Amino acid sequence: MRIALLTHRHSRKGAVVASALAARGIRPGLIVCEQPQVAPATARLRALILERGPRALTDKLLSRLGASSRAEPPQASASAPLLDAAGWAEQHATTLLDLPDLISAASLDRLRGEAIDLMIHSGAGILRAPLLAIPRLGVLNAHMGVLPRYRGMNVAEWAAWENGPLGATLHWIDPGIDTGRIIRIVPVARQGIGNIAALRKAVDEAQTAALADLVAEMVASDQSPSAEPQRREDGRQYFTMHPQIARLLEQRLAQSA
Repeated sequence: MRIALLTHRHSRKGAVVASALAARGIRPGLIVCEQPQVAPATARLRALILERGPRALTDKLLSRLGASSRAEPPQASASAPLLDAAGWAEQHATTLLDLPDLISAASLDRLRGEAIDLMIHSGAGILRAPLLAIPRLGVLNAHMGVLPRYRGMNVAEWAAWENGPLGATLHWIDPGIDTGRIIRIVPVARQGIGNIAALRKAVDEAQTAALADLVAEMVASDQSPSAEPQRREDGRQYFTMHPQIARLLEQRLAQSA
């Protein structure tokens, strides 16, 4: 089975997924690196609103005036890999394919010529329908929330905040946002999670291991796993958690650990 990871050169997630597959005796045939695009200001603003919700514009303006609270810098995980996707490909003699984008006719034609059976989203951007139709089996994703309830951004945090189900979901990507057919739900225990970094680490490790296990099963059978469609009305889309809520969540997690 020819497997391609969709990522970008400096993605550590791409290296993490590739390493998890290699630990199960699976070597990606191709690591596809999308070149990050600098979007026009209007497109960046639209993406910000889609990511963070309608209040994003107000928060951004207040931030520029020095009146809003600023998010604390993310802390690096102690288990973060030293390699990014490009470094992993070089170290393991894996073909690295640099593309300017994943939407142009030239890029899509180049990928069609690779005879890819399975693609795995490993740090790339939003994928469009023409790309999703290229691999024989489809495009897999591991989502850091329980679908369909938790779609969108910071869903591990939102699940903890709401005391909802904590876990990850393996699913096929479709043209929607986290709306593809669900293959497997991976629950994550709350015990011992004392901060947001530990929360995200627990969910990420669970989803990466489950994803690699699933791919190993597919390689052994050369078949797609069974999957259940989602109903859009069964879930909602979450946006980036506001720093003030994140600080309250940190306090709550510390108290309950």
